[in-house]
Amino acid sequence: MKTKKVKQIVSALLCAAVLTNVLVGCSGGQKDAAPASSGQPAAQGEKSAGAAKAPEGARVITFWHCMGGNIGEAVEDIVNDFNNSQSEIYVQSDFQGAYDDALTKLKAAMPAGNAPDVVQMFELGTRYLVDSGFAIPAEDMLADDPAINLDDIEPILRNYYTVNDKFQCIPFNPSTPIMYYNKTAFAEAGLDPENPPTTFAEIEEIGPKLLKKDGNRVIQYPMSLFIYGWFFENFVAGMGELYANNNNGRTERATAVAYDQNGSAKTIMETWKHLVDEGIIVNYGRKSDENKNAFMSGQAAMTFESTAQLTAILNGVGDRFEVGTAYLPMMGGKADEGGVIIGGGNLWLLDNKDEQRKKDAWEFIKYATSPEVAAEFSRKTGYFCANTKAYETEEMKKYLEENPNFQTAINQLHDAPLNYATQGASLGVFSEIRATFEQNMELVLQNGQSVDDAIAAIASSANDAIANYNATVK
Repeated sequence: MKTKKVKQIVSALLCAAVLTNVLVGCSGGQKDAAPASSGQPAAQGEKSAGAAKAPEGARVITFWHCMGGNIGEAVEDIVNDFNNSQSEIYVQSDFQGAYDDALTKLKAAMPAGNAPDVVQMFELGTRYLVDSGFAIPAEDMLADDPAINLDDIEPILRNYYTVNDKFQCIPFNPSTPIMYYNKTAFAEAGLDPENPPTTFAEIEEIGPKLLKKDGNRVIQYPMSLFIYGWFFENFVAGMGELYANNNNGRTERATAVAYDQNGSAKTIMETWKHLVDEGIIVNYGRKSDENKNAFMSGQAAMTFESTAQLTAILNGVGDRFEVGTAYLPMMGGKADEGGVIIGGGNLWLLDNKDEQRKKDAWEFIKYATSPEVAAEFSRKTGYFCANTKAYETEEMKKYLEENPNFQTAINQLHDAPLNYATQGASLGVFSEIRATFEQNMELVLQNGQSVDDAIAAIASSANDAIANYNATVK
């Protein structure tokens, strides 16, 4: 199948004002803390390996990444280690802010000829990058240099990132949502700390036991949760239902969302609102950091977050209480066909029409995703390893033995069936659609809109966005 190219991007360039801002920011920058995208930490100011000078005679390639804070430091360690491992290729890394910001910058940079050689991009950018024609499918590189065995990459990742019958990118920092819970609070409430809830019905059942009050003041909520489109997408997949038509856009290009027709959106939104109204879930709006802090401080006994937050949460809790991790609870539906869908970022090779730069960039991608490097990055961050060979390293075996909470995400991933529901939707405007859900869900929880009206508004906006995008590709 020929690569489809997005029309009108060059002429529009995301509007002159956006382009101006983007090109100014292409060398790096920072973003205030905001809800993270698909397992990404809230963006913070970050150092750049590009601040150092390349060795004389070294060939320079550019790498855009989206990691701030401690995870950003782990990314920079990979870059620095690669640069120090040889003298022919020098990777200049540039922090581009959160995933959404980086995608906006990339949309302007590629047609303008200012694209990096390698970019870290979250899963929502997949369809756009494939359609753009600027990305080189990883499978094309592997045909000439089979240094990475596709059989060694987690099957659910191969499933998600295979588009147009080709594997498109190399997974770098994959993640899934999991449940975090306070095992100490469970024991104090007379609950079995080794048997956390597996469904939302069970969350409602045990909720009153976990509620603590000091007079009329709540000092421990059963659960905290923030509004996040990634959670909604996983709830849909967990019910074994499709997010978009045409098998999530995997057999033909998606033309509309499906969750308004298959009943999954109504079940999810009504259940979510019911538990908030009942005081089982305390709603933190779209404030991911406040939600996480509520759990770490003991103000909430359960929460959902990315496995990428595991290290940060364990460090934040300290010895305050014992943390447990569990699979993301199900909403119902066809549970035997449901499971999680992945998030996180991947390394994309971009075509800058320079064969040497392409080869050099590929060398960096191979290094950054090799078993030993992937295992070390995983231990530092909480992201799971895309390359299954990483789990065979002695360091990783020891780490998993000592950190059973880390094994949860791996087991959950392996238990997810491989089907169109867990493959996830392939949409060129996914980021915009996710934002629309979050805006309307917030109104629902604030009693500003009914569930039915919200679903109609979300579906209408999403379908218009899909139609407009599809009209720009051939």
